[in-house]
Amino acid sequence: MSAALALGLFLTVVGLAALTFGVYALMRGGREHRGGGLGPISERGIHVIAGVRMTIIGAVSLASGVYFLWGYWN
Repeated sequence: MSAALALGLFLTVVGLAALTFGVYALMRGGREHRGGGLGPISERGIHVIAGVRMTIIGAVSLASGVYFLWGYWN
């Protein structure tokens, strides 16, 4: 197995997992918590920041994985 195939598969799986977690954090995270948070940022705000960050990381990882897989097969 070449390095491009292994890296492409790894980045694709990581990208899908990060996208799933990011969308979950944006849609559901922080709704069951009452109070708390990190100073002036509410629990929901923390989940929004984490969700946006994970969605961006997931999209970049997925795009990189697809790029490496495309390079391997062409």
